Amino acid sequence: MLQLEWAAFMGVTETDGDAARSQAGAPMADHQPGGIAGYYGAPHGAGREAALTALGSALAHRGGAEERHERGRIGLAVRAGAPGASFTGRDGTVVVAAGIDPAAVADRYAAGGVELLATLPTPWTAALLDPAREALVLVAAGAPLYYAPAAAGVDGLAFASEPAALVEAGLVSSAPDTERVVEFVLTGGGEDGEATFFAGIRRLPVGQALVVDSSGAVARSIDAVTPPVDGLAAARRALAGSQRPAVRLGLGLPGAALAATAKNTPDLPASAFFSSSFAPMDTTEDLYSGAVGAALGVTVHSVRVNADTLAADLPEFLRVQGEPVADLGEYVQYAVAKTAKEGGADALLDPVGAIAAYGLTVEATGKKARREVAPTTLLATGSASTTPDGTPSPAASGAARLAEARRSADRSAARLGIRIHTPFANPVADAGQGGASLRAALPSGAPGDVRNSAPVRDWLLRLKNRIYGTFLAESFVNRPWFHQQNVLVAFEDFIKGRNHDADLFWRIWCVEIWAQEFLDPKPEEKEPVRIKGPLEANANKQLEITVDGERWLRFPIRTDLFTSGDDYTRRITSYVAEFVNHVRADGTYLSAFNGPWYLLVSEKIIAISQGRSYFIWDIEPSWWARTLAKFVVKTPYGIGLGSPWTMELAIREAGLPRILFAAGISAAGKAVGKRGLFYQVAGHSVRAIDGPTEYSVYPANVSAKLAPAHPDRVSAKLKATIVASLTDAGLPQLAQTLAGVVVIDANDIGRNVLGSDADRPEEFFENLFGDNPLGQGSEQTPLAVAVRVG
Repeated sequence: MLQLEWAAFMGVTETDGDAARSQAGAPMADHQPGGIAGYYGAPHGAGREAALTALGSALAHRGGAEERHERGRIGLAVRAGAPGASFTGRDGTVVVAAGIDPAAVADRYAAGGVELLATLPTPWTAALLDPAREALVLVAAGAPLYYAPAAAGVDGLAFASEPAALVEAGLVSSAPDTERVVEFVLTGGGEDGEATFFAGIRRLPVGQALVVDSSGAVARSIDAVTPPVDGLAAARRALAGSQRPAVRLGLGLPGAALAATAKNTPDLPASAFFSSSFAPMDTTEDLYSGAVGAALGVTVHSVRVNADTLAADLPEFLRVQGEPVADLGEYVQYAVAKTAKEGGADALLDPVGAIAAYGLTVEATGKKARREVAPTTLLATGSASTTPDGTPSPAASGAARLAEARRSADRSAARLGIRIHTPFANPVADAGQGGASLRAALPSGAPGDVRNSAPVRDWLLRLKNRIYGTFLAESFVNRPWFHQQNVLVAFEDFIKGRNHDADLFWRIWCVEIWAQEFLDPKPEEKEPVRIKGPLEANANKQLEITVDGERWLRFPIRTDLFTSGDDYTRRITSYVAEFVNHVRADGTYLSAFNGPWYLLVSEKIIAISQGRSYFIWDIEPSWWARTLAKFVVKTPYGIGLGSPWTMELAIREAGLPRILFAAGISAAGKAVGKRGLFYQVAGHSVRAIDGPTEYSVYPANVSAKLAPAHPDRVSAKLKATIVASLTDAGLPQLAQTLAGVVVIDANDIGRNVLGSDADRPEEFFENLFGDNPLGQGSEQTPLAVAVRVG
């Protein structure tokens, strides 16, 4: 009977609880996988009740029905789609369970203790309150369960179906497990053991129970011999247990076989088939799913899943997962499941895991990489994960990959409110036979090649600006895991096609976004940023300043972004004319323009328009640039020659001999207490070179730029053009009082006039911009009109 019972239930994944409970005679649950949580702690105090409440709230997405049980030192909570996820046996044992009938767990436990629980069909999790022993028993039977050995406010431990729930409930800090993070970056996973991405949270290994009582916690094995799964048979059972199922075509052959199997399901609507569309960058998935749909005679709905949707969804997706994910296919699954749910489906059959389970081979595409990145070189000193003999940790095993696929499907399903069945995310009966059973299921004319889950390389190249900005961010620099400079250099090589390590860079980016979501303090909710009016100062800046006893107003002018090749003279003249109209309409400051007024122009927009701004990945730093940049004092503003890219531009602008001479003079000057000699020798054009800054708007956050060419000529041409424009507009008085145009490099550190056609000395304008009224963040105000008011 035992073998028959296993045969009846094996192949149902951790998100297949509906089918399992239906066959076991248990009531059907809602479309959300249930979840359990609780604690073992002190017998008294409001902290226990608060902990249970917080845990239940953190798992609210796993079902609207909540049941709680508290007795002595133990508290249990369960969330499910419908009541009935807890049970109290005749001996008083209380069971909360997800993925199985809790009464069956209570019966087996009463009959033979923990060991007899191995005879129950997986996957499921349960927590048992044993009153006779005053013990808590946690069981992970094919599904994940997490616990915190030293939970805050609980003199014992707390547990939950998801690690993020323990953090969200405030029972565990979000401190990372650095070794686990590094292992993930190096290998893409690791064995499905106890370590998690959170230092204070452990995973209860699958096939184990944890018995907790007054003497401590003891692990007990409940392993059972589980026969391999017939993946397609498991798919048929899942289809039979769903009222409105949907099927995802994906991974080529596995998805096509799944769709062909589903096609034979009675009463399955022809509209139940979905596939991901990676267009416009990659249309091969659309062509493949179209060919499969034509062979089956069904309509396949395309779900837009591409680099742009990934960028928009990634923070939310990682909040759902609670930890980084190695396979971008799990995001594809999430996006398709979300669309299927919105279309009314209550379950989604997904082919995830099939490539690992069946040992399928995906043919490599694209040109061969010229070299590979050694992942350990991208890690901070001392953070590399190695085996005892000093070699890098091996890549994640197939079993670990399948476990991650099941976990990801479970969490996505819980958040989206749709069952996600993954019948291939298990060891399969014909593993190693090249997917023979899958190929046999295909109808005539259906293609049977194997495909990647997502075009990772294409997506990362499409998002290179965003990713590069992430790698430049202060938060990334301060992580204990990465060597930022090496990561940037390697990513530049990836962008330029020198390496094809897309999966590695995906993992690095994924870890950083996860860290931002879970580890970094969240800023307080702020009111939406208000765009300043035309006659207002920028935020935290002042209109007025006193220079040499004279009161002056500086009006920042907001513009759209400038790009290479722009006719900056025409555009700037247009912005000035618009500003003049605002002054005339308002009237408050009009009389001040009877006296001299000036236009000050940020050198950035001139340099950008002239094509003298470069994306970081388009600059090839020389050995000299990388070496000299190491000796430059870094500023908190990201400005100067402290990066290889800006140093390379300095060498190109002034020549290597001059830069080396300036460096030598600077070093000698510092020895005797004199500073600032470097730029005196290198020149103003070198001083004006800027590097990428995290706080700037795109593309400044991923660019380095030279000073504008011929800034004096630029100033003179702008002045002449503005005077002519105002005269033609019937405003000769304003044209006559325009006393000059200045091109200036200003920031919070210093000011430097680069070009001028004005009647006052450069020092005056540098003092006029002493408080940097234009700002350097997202203000988008590269122009300012200055007028004297007293």
